[in-house]
Amino acid sequence: MDDKFNDLNWDERTRVAVGSDKDGKTNTRWEIYQHSEPDGKNTMDRYVNIKPWAQNRVRLAVPEGDFDYVNASHIVLPSPSDPGRPPLKYIAMQGPTPASIKYVWRMIAEQLPSPAVIVQLTPFIENGIVKCNLYFPDGDADPVWRIHGEDGAWEDGWSADLKYEGREVFNEGAMVRRKFSLHVVGEDEPRTVWHFLYCQWPDFGVLTKTDLASFFELMRLTREHSSPDGPRVVHCSAGVGRTGTFIALEHLIRELDCGGLYDPSDVDGGEEATPHKTPRSPRPDMIMRVVDALRQQRKGMVQTETQYRFIHHVIRDLWDERYGASRDTPPTAEGDGASPAQAADAASADPFTDDSDTDMTGDGGATLHPREDSPTPSASG
Repeated sequence: MDDKFNDLNWDERTRVAVGSDKDGKTNTRWEIYQHSEPDGKNTMDRYVNIKPWAQNRVRLAVPEGDFDYVNASHIVLPSPSDPGRPPLKYIAMQGPTPASIKYVWRMIAEQLPSPAVIVQLTPFIENGIVKCNLYFPDGDADPVWRIHGEDGAWEDGWSADLKYEGREVFNEGAMVRRKFSLHVVGEDEPRTVWHFLYCQWPDFGVLTKTDLASFFELMRLTREHSSPDGPRVVHCSAGVGRTGTFIALEHLIRELDCGGLYDPSDVDGGEEATPHKTPRSPRPDMIMRVVDALRQQRKGMVQTETQYRFIHHVIRDLWDERYGASRDTPPTAEGDGASPAQAADAASADPFTDDSDTDMTGDGGATLHPREDSPTPSASG
């Protein structure tokens, strides 16, 4: 895993070098977008070293010549195991700064059909540092914000009213769901916007295993609340670490659910494989592949090696549950959803083997069940 994560970092450095027009070579695909703000200051980017690739940044539909920038990237992940499935679509963005708030809400109005979903994976303040500025009204004292370009940001007069509708607290405070209505001036009906704040994930770190149940609920609820035709906005502080980990895990869990992380034909003997059979050749590392695909769409996704290992161990545990495998002993019975041949061969075809047995998900022993039919948590507050 160490070597593979290092390879991902080197591949990214190569892209940046190629895209920066060194040695007179030009590759616009890997050009990092450089913007010029109207006031000459860099107030739109929370971190100056985290900017979108120019080729897939989100552009506001403003009049030509107006400032169209948001630190956000389109993310699309098709299913390699089932090409007929609709791809997962997201917008990965930085936590809004004061100057970027109106641009973010215009982006949401333009890019997300109703109902829209925003997933926030960072607290507003963490260890005394502002990680994300409050970008919505949050109570009855100030329930409506007018979003507009009154300072000349946009020449088309776009504006909208953002109204706070209420909030609920889930999973003993792990998750807060807020509801807003966004009424763009000139449209007949307001749009519904759901905002999910997940409170358990430390910056540069990973979740403990005891937090995974609420994390899987976050994935499920945000899918259910979102329009099936539109992307979900996902952000942390920089929009790459926790954001990339969330997206990678959701994609890999979907692949696991549709059988995409197990193929008995990879093993000598195919359907008749037995435990002593071995894979014909090393199977591709699907985790490395999806992280690479994410980084080709937004630089720095899955930011730390700890997050990369976390993905590996979560998917490994879920794979073990599905196919009846164990880290210590071969499977002896048919696993959940697996054929007898799959269950018998799960250990020898295990694609998640690593020399290290470190449990990156914290206290062991908890069972992971990100099931589509898991019960809705009780709400309070």
